[in-house]
Amino acid sequence: MRSSSLIIRGLATVSPLGSSADEVSESLRRAQPAPGEIGGSPVFRVTASGEGVLEQLVKNKRYASLDRTTLLALAAAKQTLAALPEGSPSIGCVSIGSARGATTSLEKSVLGHACAEAPLAPDTSPNTTAGNISSWVAQAVAESRGPQKPIASLGTSMTCTSALHSLLIAKAFIDSGMADSALFGGAEACLTPYTLAQLSALRIYTREKGVYPCMPCLSAPARTNSVTLGEGSGTAILQRRDESPDGSSPFCPGDMQLLGIGWSLEAAVSATGISEDGDGLEAAMRQALSELPPGRKVDAVVLHAPGTAKGDAAELSAVARLLGDVPVCSSKHLTGHTYGASGMLSLCMAQWLLNGGGWAGFPYPSVASSRPFEAPSTVLINAAGFGGNSISMAVGLPDGHNA
Repeated sequence: MRSSSLIIRGLATVSPLGSSADEVSESLRRAQPAPGEIGGSPVFRVTASGEGVLEQLVKNKRYASLDRTTLLALAAAKQTLAALPEGSPSIGCVSIGSARGATTSLEKSVLGHACAEAPLAPDTSPNTTAGNISSWVAQAVAESRGPQKPIASLGTSMTCTSALHSLLIAKAFIDSGMADSALFGGAEACLTPYTLAQLSALRIYTREKGVYPCMPCLSAPARTNSVTLGEGSGTAILQRRDESPDGSSPFCPGDMQLLGIGWSLEAAVSATGISEDGDGLEAAMRQALSELPPGRKVDAVVLHAPGTAKGDAAELSAVARLLGDVPVCSSKHLTGHTYGASGMLSLCMAQWLLNGGGWAGFPYPSVASSRPFEAPSTVLINAAGFGGNSISMAVGLPDGHNA
């Protein structure tokens, strides 16, 4: 099945941009980051409204002991499910990605055990495994949708590409006929001293203390590593296009068409697994572009752009070789790098662009293309992760639908 016969529906995110479509739109329009800090290091937390959503969840005793990552995934998934119209296809697969999994619960439990502070709680094992993230979301699907076909629940951990690999799994389930539709996404809540120490050991964590601690694609003279951690989640439904007897395809507000997807694995030539020229990303983008319907071309690229000097340069080089001087953007200067959830926030950015949101450019000197965005109809989204894995997807408005 070609990717262009698939629709992405009900995208919902909880992140430093907000916890509703209106709040996200306002955050992208204002483009003013609001970083916090841990031990003097800047981080990006979810907004107050997102925190309120999580607080409402834990009032349910069933959710009270769950890890923050799982709660974030549940918060986004419940919004996605609420947005689905009556008569939607049954959800046969739940695929949620997370780079570090149940980070807070795991680190707290390991530290407590090592220090012999107290016996482990009986629910330590299920609540600290990465698989419980997708399992709890699948439980929410079953409860909201009622009796239906069995649901496959899968967790994916492919570092920073985890969310888009969850989409790849969802697509495989639908293409094979194993599911009529699938819920996919990513979630990450790893704002912990240990995670920050890992990135500091790699010498890629930001030392910036200004308004923009994370500055992807910073201009060459001032180029520096500025990775800044963030937390967040996002989920959506992938399903076949519904076609009426007359051949038309009904759509819902916010729908996007999946036009192409590609992936690659290159030799991990560095600690972060990114080659100097971005060869892996180029291969993934090339595969995604090969699936574009005739007449479609990429109008804009949402970069992975984590804020590392070498990683950003490699990706920009790959984009230029393949697409020339195409407009590019990123939201990481507003959200930080949300690891396994970052692909969903990039998808959110693509949706904003497709619906006329616009892009004013990076608010600091940048080496990225300065070409203006002219109502893009096809947007390419990149993600790359430790270990040399890359993934790229192309999305657009459904055929016949204008923003």
